[in-house]
Amino acid sequence: MKKWIIGLVWALALAASAENHQQAADRFTRDIRTHPKEWRAYRERAQAYVALGRPKDALSDLTTALALQPRNSKMLAERSQVYTRLGDDQKALADIEAALAMQPETASYYARRAEVHNDLGDHQQAVQDVARALALDPNLAQAYVARSLALGQLKDLTGALDDANRAILVNPELGKAYAVRARAYRLQGDNEKAELDLRKAVALDPESLFVWLDRGLLHEITGHPDQARDDYTKAIQLAPNRASTYLARGGVMLRLQVWDMALNDYSIALDLLPKEQKAWVGRGFAFSGLKDYDKAIADFTQAIALDPARPEPYYGRGQALHKAGQYELALADLDQAIARKPDYLLAYMERGATFDDAQRYSQAVDDYSQALRIDRSYAPGYLGRGYAHLTLGHQEQALVDMTQALELSTDSGFKNTVLRALREAQE
Repeated sequence: MKKWIIGLVWALALAASAENHQQAADRFTRDIRTHPKEWRAYRERAQAYVALGRPKDALSDLTTALALQPRNSKMLAERSQVYTRLGDDQKALADIEAALAMQPETASYYARRAEVHNDLGDHQQAVQDVARALALDPNLAQAYVARSLALGQLKDLTGALDDANRAILVNPELGKAYAVRARAYRLQGDNEKAELDLRKAVALDPESLFVWLDRGLLHEITGHPDQARDDYTKAIQLAPNRASTYLARGGVMLRLQVWDMALNDYSIALDLLPKEQKAWVGRGFAFSGLKDYDKAIADFTQAIALDPARPEPYYGRGQALHKAGQYELALADLDQAIARKPDYLLAYMERGATFDDAQRYSQAVDDYSQALRIDRSYAPGYLGRGYAHLTLGHQEQALVDMTQALELSTDSGFKNTVLRALREAQE
């Protein structure tokens, strides 16, 4: 009951906040009609639009305001943040660099540029920008947050945790500071502490895209895909034009085997980023789940064209070809996947299953055995090898493998499958 009341109060507060922001936007709209050249009104309305989750409208207003007041570095920094929300990191970088050219002694601008460099994957440059920011303002929490993120990506987990703690010490009300500390904890394997910090981050900053994405990822890692889906959905609401949010939710939908929703998410991601290989691979798996193997094969082929060095699209196409009954082509693709990633357990399992269906049972046994060398506790590997042994007439070996699969299985559905296999082997 207490949780329900707290949730209701929070929902009412958010609704009231949204109404206040809408009232502000309406008021500035009236001001703009009266004074269409007043740049401050456009800027203020843009801020209201950001709060209302309307980044495209905010971008339009900030662009108009900057046309009227082109030397305003603060508005350039604000527009940089809007571009980030819209997923346009290059324009976000261009705006913050223009702001820095006007005001090179502004610490927050270096911290902002560090954030953009993190988004672009240039973490060393982010660290350098934070050093400049902190030289100008050693108590800038935003800078510590940006460096914590960068150091985490650079595998300096001690440094990442130290910077997150500094950010919290400087500003204990900064939600993202708790979120980056949660990431540091997660990377160190302490998911319990990460969960606690993410709860705090959500309470302090429920409109932070970063917070929802990271909490969704934590829920994925800890085996809570439904909660991960809900967190990613919130992230999409906050940033409907950012491909990474759809990629994240699409991955969860694949895990939940909600194929049509996975297909939709990956298709939107491809509309936003047509050269994103992960989206082509994800959509390929969604088409496979829907048994539309021709489209799956086409998507995996496109993914291979974008980056032929990655093993995943070969595995995906091999799986689709196998399901479509094209065994030799499937085996060729699975060979390619394994050549690129020699410890690719799933590729060995899929190739073993393909050999099974192609009635090449000895080779199937070899592949299942290789999968088990990679992970000796992988129950499906024992079941697959057990079936192959059974087909070859190796009843004793089949019983040993299937019994091992039963002992290792944790899923009730899989356990029932193993029990049926054991009964078949004992007949």
